[in-house]
Amino acid sequence: MKFNCFKDPDPESGPPVSRTGCIFCDVTRDKGFDVVYEDTELVAFRDRWPRAAGHLLVIPRMHIGTVSDLRAEHAGLVTRMKERGIALAPGATKLGFHIPPFSSVHHLHLHVFTPPFTALGRVMYPVHSRGQGKGWSWFVSADQAIAILQNGHRIRLGASKP
Repeated sequence: MKFNCFKDPDPESGPPVSRTGCIFCDVTRDKGFDVVYEDTELVAFRDRWPRAAGHLLVIPRMHIGTVSDLRAEHAGLVTRMKERGIALAPGATKLGFHIPPFSSVHHLHLHVFTPPFTALGRVMYPVHSRGQGKGWSWFVSADQAIAILQNGHRIRLGASKP
């Protein structure tokens, strides 16, 4: 099942706080989410289809479409998402984002994995490096994303420098 946020953002006003049709814009326990943490900026919950023994998603409350929509000014947000993921899952070994078109929900979400992985989990979340940058992959680690953003670049499907 694929969930999308249907309206494009208004470039004049920036990203909206929430969007009609976005399942992650209204994450609550009442809506069936297994919320493990929430504050004014972030929400973390267990993935409904876990691909590892521990599989959390950390999302911003503010709607940001996908990792490809991030800009340099979002590096701090991604850092805070990563820090929250590590705090919630100290044994986590992989933290990262799917890159469109390989994302199922178009609301930025950080996957936080604690092994062991399922067979499908080993295939769906590959992290590849090329020198100091990201290799050709549909998944970018949180550290790779932060480095790319801090250097003023955009996150894309292909290989990139940090």
